[in-house]
Amino acid sequence: MKKKTWALLCLSAILCAYLFMSALVIAIDPFQVYRQAARYLPPIDNTTQVYANAGIVRNYDYDSAIVGTSVTENFRPSQMSALLGGRFIKLCTSAGTAYNHALLLNLAFDTHEMKRVVYGLDVYSFIGALDKTGSKVPLYLYDKNPFNDVQYWLNRSVLASFLPRCLRAWGQTQDDSLRDSMYCWAGRDEYGEVALYNALFTAPVSVIPADKHVSAAKANLETHLIAYIEAHPETQFDIFFPPYSAAEWSTMLSKGNLEAMLTLRGLCYDLLSGYDNVTLYDFSVREDWVLDLANYKDTLHYGQWINDAIVEEIASGESACTSRSEIDLASEKLRGWAHEMIDAGGWVF
Repeated sequence: MKKKTWALLCLSAILCAYLFMSALVIAIDPFQVYRQAARYLPPIDNTTQVYANAGIVRNYDYDSAIVGTSVTENFRPSQMSALLGGRFIKLCTSAGTAYNHALLLNLAFDTHEMKRVVYGLDVYSFIGALDKTGSKVPLYLYDKNPFNDVQYWLNRSVLASFLPRCLRAWGQTQDDSLRDSMYCWAGRDEYGEVALYNALFTAPVSVIPADKHVSAAKANLETHLIAYIEAHPETQFDIFFPPYSAAEWSTMLSKGNLEAMLTLRGLCYDLLSGYDNVTLYDFSVREDWVLDLANYKDTLHYGQWINDAIVEEIASGESACTSRSEIDLASEKLRGWAHEMIDAGGWVF
């Protein structure tokens, strides 16, 4: 056989192999980028989140969403739908930034008529650059360019791990219970005194300026959240400050960034409170929650019963924050708790 013929045969074989692998990924579609899985259980868990979200946000049936970081992963869409109306889905990103959340909001509004967004406002998520993500995101799955999906079709992990995983789950079909269980970590951890393992109660070595993050936070709020609020006045946005444990604010003080973070609470209120389709909630000083370590696995993360209670509070409409003075009074209480613990050198509640 001539060398040229041999080379052409090899190239043809390689091309056919690439085409076959691409067709296989498109047909089975492990991460539901093109259609919702009907013949297998999709690989949705905390390790596949940034891939799985791209399919969930596009192809699941919903008109309302919970958006946020890991502290929103234990919400139950079934409860939210029952108490708030609509049909909820989770659009959560562990350690997500404002940009992570905007990627999901953008696709949600592009593909669905959205009635309601419940948004967990972690101040940590708004202090980075506009294009910062919490972890590496396959942006090619979040855009409208079908040609760069080749990075999905020929992805080594997809071919070696997730296609076989889907095939092993063939014949198992998903139902609405997946909406509650996806990304949920409830029941895996201990709660109580163990929550203080990452707490700090020492005086700060240095303190960053109170306005350190204002510029970045303002840009993130305007670009990654307010843009959607303004573009969709028909959509109700319920935005809440999560109930971190009081020890988290002591830790901020110890690290020297407490005042900078408290400043952002006021900034968020000032920028968000003027919209008719926005209701703000501040759960940061719910003493029955944040002063009881039995509710926490670490200084940030609370048990699912708190997520359930937050939904009940939003549904009742009685816990809305209606003035800047409420935010300022709550911030003063957080500051007081933090200094009290630093002075005592430990948890005092």
